Amino acid sequence: MAIGIGGLSQTKSDINVTPLIDVLLVLLIIFMIVTPVLTKAMESEIPQKSDQPLPEQYSSQQLVVSITADGRYMLNKEELTLSYLPTRLRDVFMQRGGKKTIFLNADDSVPYGQVVQVMDLCRTAGAETIAVVSESIQTGA
Repeated sequence: MAIGIGGLSQTKSDINVTPLIDVLLVLLIIFMIVTPVLTKAMESEIPQKSDQPLPEQYSSQQLVVSITADGRYMLNKEELTLSYLPTRLRDVFMQRGGKKTIFLNADDSVPYGQVVQVMDLCRTAGAETIAVVSESIQTGA
């Protein structure tokens, strides 16, 4: 608060910044408390690289759904239509039992929406885990 010494006829106008600093400190404390609560993360399991081939007992049990560049759908080596894919997957899951894991391998030219549609169909067929197959990038000449 500013006090004028010159008497009542003089007007003294100074900006009092103390309330402004108090408000800024309160806002700073609020943001410091709220920021850690707003932090979200997506859980992902990144596999470790292995140069060893997959054992035969596991490679014969893999289910690989492939989408080719020309729009064909394959379950391992069997060509399927998109409407028949969930039915065939349910049959395979009932025969095999165990963990229901599917590997999805799509060509690079396949549209993203088509890949998501196949993932949704696999999930409705009962797949618990859908893994996306990626190719390693070849470097050098």
